[in-house]
Amino acid sequence: MAQSLFRSELSNVRTVVVKAGSRILTAAGSEERVKRLVDDLALLRKSGIRAALVSSGAIAHGMKALKLDKRPAETPMQQACASVGQNRLMGIYQDFFDRHGIPVGQVLLTWDDLRSKKRYLNLRNTLFQLLECGAVPIINENDSVGVEEIHFGNNDTLGAQIALLANADVFVNLTDVGGLYDKNPQTERDAKHIPIVSRVSAGIQKLAAEKKSEISVGGMSTKLKAADMVTRAGIPALIGDGFGQRLLTVLKDEARATLFLPSSHKMSSRQRWIAFTGQSAGSVSVDAGACRAIIGQNKSLLAAGITAAGGAFRAGDMVDIVNPEKAIIAKGLINFSADEVKAIMGCKSAEVKRRLGAARFNEVILKDNLAVMNN
Repeated sequence: MAQSLFRSELSNVRTVVVKAGSRILTAAGSEERVKRLVDDLALLRKSGIRAALVSSGAIAHGMKALKLDKRPAETPMQQACASVGQNRLMGIYQDFFDRHGIPVGQVLLTWDDLRSKKRYLNLRNTLFQLLECGAVPIINENDSVGVEEIHFGNNDTLGAQIALLANADVFVNLTDVGGLYDKNPQTERDAKHIPIVSRVSAGIQKLAAEKKSEISVGGMSTKLKAADMVTRAGIPALIGDGFGQRLLTVLKDEARATLFLPSSHKMSSRQRWIAFTGQSAGSVSVDAGACRAIIGQNKSLLAAGITAAGGAFRAGDMVDIVNPEKAIIAKGLINFSADEVKAIMGCKSAEVKRRLGAARFNEVILKDNLAVMNN
């Protein structure tokens, strides 16, 4: 029963993360769309599939309550809208999920919650426990206290982060178009739908026409970036029409969504956090030999391959690993401070111990603490 709900490319789906945009949840006819979305999430849950919902719409609902026609430019007013609107939004979800006897759990986040390793792990435990209890977590940015998140954040990125954290089997991004097209389908009648994408290349990114409304902060470009993030980590992604179509249609009908295929290499939870969530405190530049060892041979980074260090990072911090062409090839948790790396870069392992007096590690970054970025 469960597998019949998905298109043939998606197999053994156990956990689904769905992101719904503001227009789906607040434009005319939104009550019926939300009801359909909840009905479909309930069917997934009752079919044995764990489901989490990343929901936009708090600011938009607050705008309605405060009788605002346009999204306010001032941060305090945006925060006020989010505070008023989040309660209304959760009340709507609670009412519809109650009809199915399914509990919901509200989770409000900022980037700090994700970038702190301790808080990230606590959040992961909370989500897993909610899912195991049969509840549907409903996640949103904590816009009533966030500042940077309101100005620069978007729930496409948040949805991708939750998919990574929850180890989802598919990330579904619901918007008001049926996925990716070779032209803008809202202005070009001959636009052709693209049912499947093997890789989010630069050419694919160019197809994204930025379209933002007065209630939304995201466009197709941010949705492609989110798809790129999860597929590089080994999770398939769907972008589909949640405005005119049901969630179950997006999951099943290739004409109503674009499927982005995952990388053959599935990152571990630790690698996902390093690659896409944690914040770099600096960088180390490496030579061509070290690049080959990291990318091609899955080796640890040794001092001998390092040519430079930038930033004031400390042992345990995350750093970017940069090749001779100045491109970031990997990220990792480093075992030495910036000053220590500068003292030992280019040295053989025996020389490292002599220079530092005592070395805690032979490796500057252990392979288990590395995430390669170009797979």
